[in-house]
Amino acid sequence: MLLTAPDVAAPEVDPSPPVKRRRRPTAIVLVLSIASLPMLMPFGMGPGPGNTAVPDVLLVLLTGTTLLWAASRRRPVPWPFLVPTLLAVLAGATASLVNDGAGALPLVKDVFVLLWAVCVATLCQDTGMTRIALRAYVYIGTLYAVMEIVGMVAGIEALSGKQVDGARAMFTFGDANYASNWFICVFFIARATRLPRRKGARWTVCAILLTAEFLTGSNGGALALGVALVVGYLWRLIRDGKAHHAVAVGALAGVLGGGTVVLLTQVDTATLVERVGDTAPILRDSIGRTTGESTESRGTVLNTTLTMLSEQKHPFGIGPNEVRRHSYDEQYSYVREAHNDYIAAVLERGFLGGVAVIALVFVLLLRCVRIARRGALNREYADLVPHPELFGALVVVFLVSALFYQTLHYRHGWAFFGLIAAVDLYGRRREENP
Repeated sequence: MLLTAPDVAAPEVDPSPPVKRRRRPTAIVLVLSIASLPMLMPFGMGPGPGNTAVPDVLLVLLTGTTLLWAASRRRPVPWPFLVPTLLAVLAGATASLVNDGAGALPLVKDVFVLLWAVCVATLCQDTGMTRIALRAYVYIGTLYAVMEIVGMVAGIEALSGKQVDGARAMFTFGDANYASNWFICVFFIARATRLPRRKGARWTVCAILLTAEFLTGSNGGALALGVALVVGYLWRLIRDGKAHHAVAVGALAGVLGGGTVVLLTQVDTATLVERVGDTAPILRDSIGRTTGESTESRGTVLNTTLTMLSEQKHPFGIGPNEVRRHSYDEQYSYVREAHNDYIAAVLERGFLGGVAVIALVFVLLLRCVRIARRGALNREYADLVPHPELFGALVVVFLVSALFYQTLHYRHGWAFFGLIAAVDLYGRRREENP
C-alpha cells in the first residue's frame, strides 16, 4: 500500500506590488531641454551675456547627460551635419582673420548649436527615447500654444509676449517670427507622428497650433507653412506611387499661386486691410504689413545687403554676424541684420560660407528623401513616424523661411535636425542601412 502525504494547501502568497517604473534621469533632462527651447526671453526677461538664454544652460546639462548615457550603454555618439558645420566655422574663421578678428564669437555658437543635433541623434537611437522626444515636442508645444492663446485673449502679456507697439504674439521668444517657426515645427511633428493617436484629439492639437501661429502675425511663416503643406502632400503622393497625380496637383498649385499673386497686384489691398485692421488688429499687423512700411524696409535691407555683397573687396566675407556693424560704418540708410540666410552666409563668410549652406541643405534633404521612401523604415520607427515625408516638408519650412529671416541657427531647428538624423541612421531597415 502506498502511503501518500496528505495534500497540503500551498500558502497564499500576496502578489507583489507592481514595480514602480523608474524615472530615467536622461529622459527627464531630455524633456526639460526640449521644454526650454522657447525660453529665450521668458516673461520679458532680456537675453544673457553673448545672447545666451535658458536653453543654452539646459544644453550643457543635456550634453553631459548624453555622454554619460552613451558611455554607460556603449552606444556611439554620432555627429550629424558635422561637415557643413566645420565648413561654416572654417569660412567664418577665415573671414574673421581677414577682417582683424571681427565676428569670432559666432563661430563658438555654430559648434554649440550643433550639440542640439548631436544630443538628440545620440539619445534617439533608442526607440523609447525617440518616443519621449516626439511626445515632448508635441504635448509641450501644444501647451505653450494654449498659454499664448490664453494670454492674448485675457490680455496677459507675460503669457502671450504681445508686442508693445503692435498686436503680434511673440510668446517667450522675443521675436514673433521665431515663435511662428516653433509652432509650425510642432504642427508638422504632430502630423508626421500622428500624435495624439485619436483623430479628434490630433485635429484639435493641430487647430490650437495653427491658431497660435496665426496670432504671431508672421507673413513669412504663413507662406512657408502653405508651401510646406503642398510639398508634403506632393511627397506623400509620390511615396504612394502616384507620381502622375503629384504632377497634376503641383501644376494646379502653381497656377493658383501665380494667379493669387497677379490678383493681389491688381487689387487695392491696402484700403481693404486698413478697414479690416480697425476691427482685427492682428490682420493689420500681419497681412497689412505686406503693403506698408514693413515691405519697404525689408526691400531696403535686401538692396543694402546685395550692395554690400557687390562691393566686397575679397571673397572671404565681412565676418560672421557683422552686417549690422558694417552697415553702420558704411552709413547705409537702413542698419539691420541680414534678413536672408543665403545672402548672409555669402556676405559674411564668403564663397566658402555659401558652400557650407548648400552642403547643409543637401544633407538635410538627402536624409529626408531616404527616410520618406515607402517601406524604408523598420517597424519600430515606422510606428513612431508613420508619415516621415512630413519631416521633409518641415525642412522646406526652414528653407523658405530662410529667405526672409535667419532661421538656420534656430535652436529648436537643430534639435529637429537631430531627430531627422536619428531616424535616418537608426530607423531605416537593415537592408537599406547595412
